[in-house]
Amino acid sequence: MTNRSIIRLFSFALCFVAVLAAYAIIGNNQSRAYKTRLEASYQQSLTELSECLDSIETNLTKSEYATTPTMMANLSEDLYSECTTAKNALSHLPIDQLNLSGTYKFLSQAADYADYLCDKTNSGVQISDEEYNNLQQLLKYAKAYADSIDEMVTRCSNGGQITDNEIESANAGLKVSSLSLDFTQAEETFSDYPTLLYDGPFADAVLNRKPAVTENSAEVSREEALKTAAKAVYSSEDKVTYTGEENGTIPCYDFTCEGYKIAISKNGGYVAYIIGTTAVESKSITEENAVNIASAYLKRLGYNNMTETYYAVNDNVCVVNFAYSEKSVIYYADLIKVGISMSNGKIYSLEAEGFLTNHKTRDDFSVNISESELRNKLSTRVDVLSARSCVIPKSNGKEAPCIEFHCRSKNGGDEVLVYINTITGEEENILLLLYSDNGTLTK
Repeated sequence: MTNRSIIRLFSFALCFVAVLAAYAIIGNNQSRAYKTRLEASYQQSLTELSECLDSIETNLTKSEYATTPTMMANLSEDLYSECTTAKNALSHLPIDQLNLSGTYKFLSQAADYADYLCDKTNSGVQISDEEYNNLQQLLKYAKAYADSIDEMVTRCSNGGQITDNEIESANAGLKVSSLSLDFTQAEETFSDYPTLLYDGPFADAVLNRKPAVTENSAEVSREEALKTAAKAVYSSEDKVTYTGEENGTIPCYDFTCEGYKIAISKNGGYVAYIIGTTAVESKSITEENAVNIASAYLKRLGYNNMTETYYAVNDNVCVVNFAYSEKSVIYYADLIKVGISMSNGKIYSLEAEGFLTNHKTRDDFSVNISESELRNKLSTRVDVLSARSCVIPKSNGKEAPCIEFHCRSKNGGDEVLVYINTITGEEENILLLLYSDNGTLTK
């Protein structure tokens, strides 16, 4: 090899090393820039959370002294906004969300309780001493939790980095920042959080409600549950595999069988849900057929007196909504959803939690105001197509007897369902009906 060739080779080598070094420097700078942006985003979310908690504390304090409906409404609106923003800020932090149940419950109840008090004052009812004491309890926990978050903000302001010192989360090995440990400690603020008794969607009486159907039913064995699972998917018992148990609101035995996941309630042995695990590639039956198959399937499982309300088709699966019906009254809380494969008409899915949670023996349908009188309360902009008696669930866990008026707009052609309370004469809800080739949806 000539000297010229050696020099040329050496020069190429130097250039190659220089290029590699340049790429390494650029990559390192990009990595640092990304980490800086990420750190800034995390610290912004932490600061936002701290500011929201300060506002929540302030508004809870003001709520103790508010007496007029207007002021309570303003404070309730502010609390709802701040609590929602606080939850959003929490969700953007690299922390183990699984350990924050107390935090999320507090943020939900703080807004919900203020809204409940707002409704009370709007109705002309005075807030009781016990309810003011509940506000003071919420305020106590708000202050304690805000102090914990303020400490984290101060640490970051003094140079602490959220993106440093990653640790393993309990959630399937997910990497989170060491800030998770701080939030876990802050969560201890709610270790003795009180039970709040009031009407609201986040009240303890609603969150901890026992499933009405299964609560007093005898517990079935795993073997009995396996037989029920096999029957539910038209299979033989030897093809069903036990996979474990779940201890949620409705404790269940879990099974798999030929493309299905099946859960059978421990108490009563009811089919709680079925999930099809294989895609449905084609469509060969009509929606009407699917509805009829779903109705017959529920009777086969022992779910009787179920009335089809509407259906929707997605990914070649027709999901039919059924509600319990008795004496010409539909009980919308007692809901079961059945999915039928449009390819072969076989069961694809079932969800019965609504029925198992809410179905019970009820008093006779209550009527203080006749249907004809309630019609007069409807907008003059609609024509009534049909009417039927029903009981609808409310956000506070209670139910309201109503007449459901199926109406069509005189102008735009929109179809709506208007629910008017047969006791109070008040509008309880309005739903828009959306029709498409895939079925009917409400909004």
